[in-house]
Amino acid sequence: MATLESLVRKMKSVDDLQSIVRTMKAMAAANLRQYERSVESLQDYHHTVALGLQIVLRGNGAKMAPKIPLPRKKGALLAVVIGTDYGFAGQFNEEIIQYALQVLNHDPNSDCQVIAVGGQIAAGLTTLRRIIAASFSLPSSLAGINLLVQRLLLEIERLKADQDIEEVVLLFNRPAAATTYTQEKVRLFPVIIDDLQSETGKWPSRSIPIYTIGHEQMLRALVREYIYVNIFRSIALSMAGENASRLAAMHAAVKKIEEVSDALTMEYRQNRQNAITGELLDIISGFEALSQ
Repeated sequence: MATLESLVRKMKSVDDLQSIVRTMKAMAAANLRQYERSVESLQDYHHTVALGLQIVLRGNGAKMAPKIPLPRKKGALLAVVIGTDYGFAGQFNEEIIQYALQVLNHDPNSDCQVIAVGGQIAAGLTTLRRIIAASFSLPSSLAGINLLVQRLLLEIERLKADQDIEEVVLLFNRPAAATTYTQEKVRLFPVIIDDLQSETGKWPSRSIPIYTIGHEQMLRALVREYIYVNIFRSIALSMAGENASRLAAMHAAVKKIEEVSDALTMEYRQNRQNAITGELLDIISGFEALSQ
């Protein structure tokens, strides 16, 4: 049976742990809303760029250009897998790693390249004997995403120049509800008109806009913006999903800690009552002995 002193120490440790978990829960909720607002602010810009690309890919706008065919899988697949550097997020990293393996194993080319974003993603894929072409850490705040996107763009360009890369995809978790997430795959390159129409729908009117700058110049500018905003948006969605998962994990931890705290409090009260009862019996026994 635990002594009263040991129970008091356990109750103090549980209270401290509960305070830490509640703080982490509040931080996860605040971060989740921050990244959700960032994604919402990108929606209109992403929509506009995707619509502009539809028009440019059609050619002169007078006629519908033929659909660009899907990649022929002659070159390698480059997958950018986005996870997290930190724990306490449930099965967040494990699930995106399994999803990435499904995508990579489905590709007929055995020379798939992987860029890992997040320390735990790199460690998990290395354990599963997947070669990591490059690894990056996630920023600790929204302000650091811009620098990470620039570094990723440079690394993707380097790998495309050194390797026979046919297709580039982003693999990440995105929020599906208040405290859940789902896996998503975004084709980053090549830009295909079917993808644009699935994201934004067809051009909303019969009037086709006219642009005065050169077709190639316009195409390069729009593709550059489209790739940039897709990477930024995917990282923000992944970090929102991470905080949604951490919020759910911390919520479950708070409930478990409360159960442990209630059990310890009940045990402490019972042991204390037993100790008081024993002391009273000793006093009564001593009084009776002295009286005799």
